[in-house]
Amino acid sequence: MMMAMSRPLRTPSTARWLRGAVAGALLGLAGCAGTPEPVRMAVREGDPSTAVPVNWPAPPGEIERRLAGEPFELREVAGAGAGTTGALKLTLFFPLHGDTIAFKWKAVPEGDADGVNNVPRKEVAAYAIQSWFLDPPDYVVPTTALRCLPLEMLLSHGVAAEPSLAGTRCVLGVLSVWLEQVTVPESVFEAPRFASDAQYAANLGRFNLLTYLVEHEDGRSGNILVSKAPEDRRVFAIDNGIAFGAIVKNWFVPNWNVIRIPALPHIEIDRLRRVDRNQIDRLGVVTELRADSNGMLEVVPPGPNRDPERGSRVATGWVQLGLTRSELDGVEARLQALLARIDRGELPLF
Repeated sequence: MMMAMSRPLRTPSTARWLRGAVAGALLGLAGCAGTPEPVRMAVREGDPSTAVPVNWPAPPGEIERRLAGEPFELREVAGAGAGTTGALKLTLFFPLHGDTIAFKWKAVPEGDADGVNNVPRKEVAAYAIQSWFLDPPDYVVPTTALRCLPLEMLLSHGVAAEPSLAGTRCVLGVLSVWLEQVTVPESVFEAPRFASDAQYAANLGRFNLLTYLVEHEDGRSGNILVSKAPEDRRVFAIDNGIAFGAIVKNWFVPNWNVIRIPALPHIEIDRLRRVDRNQIDRLGVVTELRADSNGMLEVVPPGPNRDPERGSRVATGWVQLGLTRSELDGVEARLQALLARIDRGELPLF
């Protein structure tokens, strides 16, 4: 079996040059006399929980609430582009709001809901982890949730479907909000811009922190998107099924499971320092659904972790998904290793 490569794609001399370039450029932006201070990103005014990220159709918290229990209608079904998991683009109408929102939809794999490169629990966990250190306007993973769509709803639009669990009348799958005004980048990391554009550096830093923490190992074209707006280039991880120490990995592309940039934003690092093991352990249960009297799997408040050694816990009329104990240990180890590198001065902050 091939061994995964974990080192960044740059030589030591390149790394030193980039550190110097970004430090010099960002310090120059501060325009301070005497001993220069690192550039501090401006604090966003207002309530970040209600702000709409540039490429989202609505605030992430609002979309979460809609998916948790609001009624909706399926208006349109289309292909979701290249891929091997059978993803579709679904346009849902929300009558309580009178509007539509598009989502990427992937049905859960048969059996225990854990596939080779379609692992819904990891998608939801990746979405949750970013809230440790990012405000919703800065999210890099699209709003993601498990929902069981009525069988009749999919069949009426020509989608071949069967109930996910015996005794139910719905198809369980992952809904991820379809980002707007995004494209596939020719290159994710642009060193000259990183050294001269503080906002771009912060955006890329947030993205790389997320991909590092979740051990993202599927960096193929199409899994990473960037915003089209040239003045505020955001970077997004839209497919996070191959993560958290997956057995199957994408060996043929530069993966972002390591820190590939020369410096990291200090605000996000300060927030990550406050993450403890209790917060990490809550990822042991990221979602839970139970069948109602009509055979529909509905989202319920998460209960106690039924089996910490297994991530997918499925029984008659009941589904509980989360990270395994070893996956949680991996998250903690990566976080502590990152903070240790920073404290040793190996990774500068800005």
